[in-house]
Amino acid sequence: MIPKKRKLLLFILPFLGLTLVLVSYATPIVKLKITPLFNNQSITENTWFVSSQKDSIQFTKLKFYFTDFQVKSIKGEINTIDHSNYLIDIFQPETLEILLSTVSFSNGDELSFNLGVSSDMNTTGAHSGALDPSNGMFWSWQSGYINFKIEGISPSSKTRQNKFQFHIGGYQSPYNTLRRLTFILNKQTTQLNLNLEEFFERTKLAVDNQIMVPGEKANELATEFFNTMTIN
Repeated sequence: MIPKKRKLLLFILPFLGLTLVLVSYATPIVKLKITPLFNNQSITENTWFVSSQKDSIQFTKLKFYFTDFQVKSIKGEINTIDHSNYLIDIFQPETLEILLSTVSFSNGDELSFNLGVSSDMNTTGAHSGALDPSNGMFWSWQSGYINFKIEGISPSSKTRQNKFQFHIGGYQSPYNTLRRLTFILNKQTTQLNLNLEEFFERTKLAVDNQIMVPGEKANELATEFFNTMTIN
């Protein structure tokens, strides 16, 4: 349960005719709720969707990393949250809510984090927890982590069993697929929507249905996936 208690500090400057209200939160918790959608419909297993390219789509896997969370105050002070690496699996509801329980913030501060895994984490040996290679999101020490996976089936995909697979990663220039999200904090719970229809607006599955290595196309799709994310 997220405590709703918050503290208001009120300063009145009568000689200036001004009232300044600074909102800070007594309990240092930030909650990020992630909602995967396709044309405003929740994405669930065994559900079909139709893209703007007229491709029928059913998702079988969608995983991605959020890492390296930071809070930047209005004054410019940066608080890096240690061990803030999360593997999101849209078919595992418990991963769709992230609690940052040691974060102190005021309205107007910025929260930022990576979509994917940084080059430093890719080149500093084996990791545990969300970054454990046993999670199936790691290629090799040369290619590094897979930042996100999108898999499913579509009659438009003329592959074996009509499968499509996008495993997007790569941390070396010029095809570094890491992206960073930044938004303003004004409440303890923030809703992040993943609007997957946008990813398939320019992806025709009859043509592009398997991207499994770093490169130019993977870099393009990293931007497309990043652009599906909106904050409410």
